[in-house]
Amino acid sequence: MPTKACTAPPVIRRPAVAGYYYPQEAAALRRALTAHLPPDIVPEPAVAAIVPHGSLRHCGAVTGAVLGRIAVPRRCIIIGPSHAGSPLRWSVLASGSCRTPLGDVPVDAACADALLARCDLLSADPWAHTGEHAVEVVLPWLQQLGPPDLTVVPVVTASDEPDECHRVAQALAQVIRLQEEPVLLIASSDWSHFEPAARAVVLDAGLLDAVQALDAGRLMRRVREQGLIMCGANAVACVLEAAAALGAARAEVVRYGTSAEAGGDPAAVTGYAGVMMRKDPQTP
Repeated sequence: MPTKACTAPPVIRRPAVAGYYYPQEAAALRRALTAHLPPDIVPEPAVAAIVPHGSLRHCGAVTGAVLGRIAVPRRCIIIGPSHAGSPLRWSVLASGSCRTPLGDVPVDAACADALLARCDLLSADPWAHTGEHAVEVVLPWLQQLGPPDLTVVPVVTASDEPDECHRVAQALAQVIRLQEEPVLLIASSDWSHFEPAARAVVLDAGLLDAVQALDAGRLMRRVREQGLIMCGANAVACVLEAAAALGAARAEVVRYGTSAEAGGDPAAVTGYAGVMMRKDPQTP
């Protein structure tokens, strides 16, 4: 069983989907990222963001539209769903670094340890992150847009229990509130799956209504009651609640699209949404 504190030697979490979800060669990857960034945008601070975790070809325009508007700080916490069937419900990569074709991103061990101490649902476990792409595909964007001393705390969840999402959200808000520098909280999520394009747009609009209201409970209820396949609803709900606790006043859907728009099958699409959450300008 993993321990609450990470006592294992630092590890390098190697890329699992480089060359598949995004280019494996650094220069090609930077060109591809730049091509999806909005021109003439002055980035601004944000409390949190929601981005997809599909391939760069399918959803790069959505991810670039939202992260290109955000002033990415040195510290980022990324929460994504487990695709690899981890037996642990909430897994934190608490030491070492994450490697991409653009280099290594250190794990913010101090921030990770603070999270582990605040919430007993979280476990320090590098194995749940092996082969998992939901967090990985966000990292090159942060490397492209963030400062040279960028650090991350990757979290993978296999839980869809509302009470657990609430407890982790409260821990996130408490830890971030105590930091002496900005922290960007990111949820990695894809939306409708295997729906005809027109139906996916309607279904996702209903979910995004809940997101814009910063209403994690309504989001989870709609997913459950409508029997939707949303990969990362748990991560989104957690980030929504934490962002609201941190003073986010609004969530803006910056861009929405489906895999059909990138050449995918229009009879069975995946929905992608890019969302940023900010405080009111008057809020300190």
